[in-house]
Amino acid sequence: MRSPASKVGGLRVCIVPEYPLNLMAGGLQVQAVETCEAVSSLGGDIQCELFDWSSRQPPADVYHFIGLPAHMTRLAELVAASGRPWLVTLLLSAPAPGAVKLAAARSWLKTALVRGPSLRKTLKAAARVITITAAEAQAASRICGLDPERLAVVPHGVGAAFYQRDPRAWQSVHGSEPFVLCVGAVQPRKNQLLLAQAANALRLPLVLIGPELPENRGYAELVAAEMKRNEPFGGRWIRGLDRNDPLLVAAHHACRVFALLSTAETQPISVLQAMAAARPVVLLQAGYTSQSPFNHLNCAADATPTVVQAALGRAWNEVSAVRLSEDYAWPKVAAQLRSLYQTAAQDRPCR
Repeated sequence: MRSPASKVGGLRVCIVPEYPLNLMAGGLQVQAVETCEAVSSLGGDIQCELFDWSSRQPPADVYHFIGLPAHMTRLAELVAASGRPWLVTLLLSAPAPGAVKLAAARSWLKTALVRGPSLRKTLKAAARVITITAAEAQAASRICGLDPERLAVVPHGVGAAFYQRDPRAWQSVHGSEPFVLCVGAVQPRKNQLLLAQAANALRLPLVLIGPELPENRGYAELVAAEMKRNEPFGGRWIRGLDRNDPLLVAAHHACRVFALLSTAETQPISVLQAMAAARPVVLLQAGYTSQSPFNHLNCAADATPTVVQAALGRAWNEVSAVRLSEDYAWPKVAAQLRSLYQTAAQDRPCR
């Protein structure tokens, strides 16, 4: 049951990202902020807020941890002490089905040696553990020993604007010439350097949208040099485009091909956005690419330059559009989360 304060002021839900938003970039930041915005936009009696270390308000009614690194287990203990329930979105790099057993063993060792019992205790005490994919739910059940009935599969959400074909905002600034698009913070695991080299070999214009991370400055310098060589073909690196900028959405609609050669993802938001925009997609084969909705996309079998060039050239020439179900649109995803929050609040005893 809810506390009396919740009945008067509505259900307060606090979204807790892994790290302070001013110290992080990329998908985790987007997921935390957009979860808060999407749930809030549903209206009704739910108020959603981002966690603020300096807040002096009474504790929220429900807490939702986006990711759960070791340093956040102590915060979960404080939430428990306040009598509030919490949910955890557990972010795993989903292994291929045959690798689940090996992944379970490795994860158990890492948990036992590094995190100790606090992570397992926090997950088992959560009102619900959310995974992004069904494969991750299976892995979480085995790795963490969680009851499958306490697991919920809720995908990343995609903004409605990505489903609406409108490239004009981009074309009014940068013209209507086709290009390859890659969105994401520039870092080795996302392989933007390899992508730029492939684009240059094929003489295709490449547009990179994403920040340079301080810890990857050396890698970013290599990417910048390769992008300089791409400029005669019409490419550019845009470092400071905010996620709410209309140019970002329009870039997805204006591109001829979207590419992400990342080696470690769970359910990359930028790829979902490109699929919603019905753009051809090129990926690098990884654990997540064998899972829905990515398992039918164009994948380079490995990071060999000639293999990547062939996959990119094939996508450019064939222009085979893809589609993404509106089950991934934020209103539907947010409605799933709202139901989980309400159940968590109703199931906890009054204090």
